[in-house]
Amino acid sequence: MKNLIEFSNQSSLDHLNINIRWLKEWKITKAHEHLFIFPYTTFWIVLSGTAVIELNHIRYSLKKGDIVSIAPKTTQSWKGLSTDQPFHYLSLACEAKVGAMDFIHSYRFPHVVSDAPSEEVHALIEEWRRLADDYNAFLQPFDEKDIKSSEKGYDKEFPLFKLSTDQTIQHLKIRAKGMLWVQQLFQTIRYRLPDQPVPYDDRVFEICDYVEKRLDKPPSLDDLAAYVSLSKEQLRTLFQTTYGLSPMKYVRHARLQRARDLLMLTSYPIKDIASQIGFEDQHHFSRAFQQSEGMSPMAYRRRLLQGIKHE
Repeated sequence: MKNLIEFSNQSSLDHLNINIRWLKEWKITKAHEHLFIFPYTTFWIVLSGTAVIELNHIRYSLKKGDIVSIAPKTTQSWKGLSTDQPFHYLSLACEAKVGAMDFIHSYRFPHVVSDAPSEEVHALIEEWRRLADDYNAFLQPFDEKDIKSSEKGYDKEFPLFKLSTDQTIQHLKIRAKGMLWVQQLFQTIRYRLPDQPVPYDDRVFEICDYVEKRLDKPPSLDDLAAYVSLSKEQLRTLFQTTYGLSPMKYVRHARLQRARDLLMLTSYPIKDIASQIGFEDQHHFSRAFQQSEGMSPMAYRRRLLQGIKHE
């Protein structure tokens, strides 16, 4: 009889997705007040210099050797930079989710780790550079004007690339290396992470997927409860435990998050964005967005583009 190794049970990481979106090396010499909103989970490794930044209006001081973890949709602004040398850092952005749950939130990543062993930080830097070389080679065949870049600004739509077989092989290599880099980072800061991730119920993921697919016709509380065969009160308790908010507030959050994404990443007219997230007209959407963000959709888009051009 052959020895068989099988793990057929479902695990809590069956819905894990880590997909690299960018790798960039920055040398910042001038601080500015423009707000930037991260569309993806982003990690920094500081190589030299010092800086003071705000993440979601909380101030952090950064120095050489620091590892910074930034959850998607986090706002960031510069508050100060060293004057004797540029603030030099490496950045890796990725989609990092377990189902609908952000990876950083799931494992309570600290925003800044300042005491990681220097040899492990150096190993992360070296692996980042190897990954960047592979990623650059992958991008070479594509037309530069069709590749999303912060230097150009997110003021147009970009095509969906259909990868050839060879490009698929290369892309799988990058995803595998990206997964290994995140694993290496995870191991480096393990001593700062909890023994268990934030608890969740699979039905939360089911509802989140259900909502995401129906943002143009947002479901009611009755719809959501019926979808997972729970009472409305059970559903409220489930969402409050997982997200700290009610199911319908989550639906509203998801709709406005889609709006922020569309304002950032596309040039769709405001009325089209309103329609795509289930508002009956542009006026109602603009009012809801103003209440949430403290500014109109157009002002939000302008501020983003100003910040991106200065990044």
